[in-house]
Amino acid sequence: MTHPTPKLTAKEQAAANRLLDLLRDFDPEACDRILAKVQDQLDAEDAPVFARGIAGPLGKLDYPLKTKVDEHTHTLFLQQCAMQRTDSSNQIRNCVYALVHGKSYDQMVVERLSHDAKRTDALAKLIGPFGGPEYGEGS
Repeated sequence: MTHPTPKLTAKEQAAANRLLDLLRDFDPEACDRILAKVQDQLDAEDAPVFARGIAGPLGKLDYPLKTKVDEHTHTLFLQQCAMQRTDSSNQIRNCVYALVHGKSYDQMVVERLSHDAKRTDALAKLIGPFGGPEYGEGS
């Protein structure tokens, strides 16, 4: 099944023509591997720096998820992201966590921070203040 080809600018069409010339000597599987590698490199360059190697409430976040949607849905999704003042990666991550865990990633982070704060308060009540003199102890 073929998909409608999006209209390209003259510059984009020239780049597409150069790519086609370079790929003519390769079989379809090799072309798929080459184009997938190029796309992975482009995705890595576009990824925000903070998205690499960050730790979440359930461990390190280092598995990318990819999909394709139609243009109308993509436009509406980006509008939703803009209205919520977030980026598409965060929204997709929230959706996946909500689907799998029943709550968004952001909600899980807030719960983790709240749990950590409560644990710290409980420890302080059990053992007393644990700051050093620089925090007002002994003054």
